[in-house]
Amino acid sequence: MHIAILAPSDKSYISSFLPNTEIKELPNGYEGAIFIGTIIEELLKKNHKVTAITTTVAINGDYRIKKFNHNNFTWVVVPSRPHTIRMNGKKLGQIVDFFRYEIKEMSSVIKNIKPDIVHAHWSYEFAGAAIKSGYPNLITVHDNAYKVLRFIKTIYRLGRLLMSEVILRKAKFLSTVSPYMLPYITNKCINSRMIPNPVPIKYTKEEIAALIEHRIKTLDSPKIIMINNGWNSRKNGKVALLAFKNFIEKYPKAELHLFGQGSEKNGIAAQEANSLSVMRVHFHGVVTNNQLFLALEKSHLFIHPALEESFGVVLIEAMSLGIPTIGGCKSGAVPWVIDNENLLVDVSIPSILKYKMEELLSKNKLYKETSLDCYQNVITRFSSLSVTNNYLNYYTEIIQNYK
Repeated sequence: MHIAILAPSDKSYISSFLPNTEIKELPNGYEGAIFIGTIIEELLKKNHKVTAITTTVAINGDYRIKKFNHNNFTWVVVPSRPHTIRMNGKKLGQIVDFFRYEIKEMSSVIKNIKPDIVHAHWSYEFAGAAIKSGYPNLITVHDNAYKVLRFIKTIYRLGRLLMSEVILRKAKFLSTVSPYMLPYITNKCINSRMIPNPVPIKYTKEEIAALIEHRIKTLDSPKIIMINNGWNSRKNGKVALLAFKNFIEKYPKAELHLFGQGSEKNGIAAQEANSLSVMRVHFHGVVTNNQLFLALEKSHLFIHPALEESFGVVLIEAMSLGIPTIGGCKSGAVPWVIDNENLLVDVSIPSILKYKMEELLSKNKLYKETSLDCYQNVITRFSSLSVTNNYLNYYTEIIQNYK
């Protein structure tokens, strides 16, 4: 099967599929969806042909489409306009015409490669291009545009909501990533189902048990990880900073490591930590997937204070390494993903988050049990192999019934 995947993809992980090309020769791509690489890897293992299509910000007015190929994999990068509202030379801002230029360019690429099916992620420009192409397509909806606008009240987000509404009305087949999101898409399309996001399982249960035992020996000097794609009221990072500020009174050797957009050394998170006088916080910003996994391996706790998530891929990435993962008991899909009452708290209150961190680190038996439960949860429900097989079954059904 020839599968076109339209989604954010960037060279930090795409380069592993293109060993014939130096990473410095590749465009940056579009960051923020490492799990796309996980799906691609599984499809290639099954000998499918995959064309991944993404966008990257045009530099110095260079709007040439770039293609890179190795064996059954092709990466197509379509330059997008740099500015969302103001003019881009003679081109309008992206949201002013609802990404018309990017949708047109990507749909042209699809028509040229003639795939068996197009799988687009999110309900915006990638979905718009998939539908415009006319080829059998599946749209996977990763967020509720209304919920996002509620937390991020900008003209851009209002435009994204309008885009999503128009696009989803045209969709014939949808999927989404959690039961929390399912009512939202079933109201848009009768052909809808739930397929969660995937994570690669890198270690056996025995290897995870050994990692946990090693962590238990150093619980008095805990490394705590938080990963956010953005730093805003929805991600609720301030509460985590306040919780950690009080937490280090009991654990003075503790370290908090922040990753993702907004968590750069001089980024928004760093400015907020400075204003709150929070010490022992390390700011890493956006890093490669390999760097992230190395950091997770060495950590003792993962905290995720977001107030709303449609899924939360970072949760299953941490849990796949047997790391106790604390999330919000009312945070959208988070309770369903974590599926462990011992790890769910009211993340709107710093003292409650702090107490849960202390409880886990002060009770070796509880720490070990929740660590193993996290790993078992992931291999049972979110392994990349089972998720990809579910998608492949849906692809076949769509192709057979597409009109």
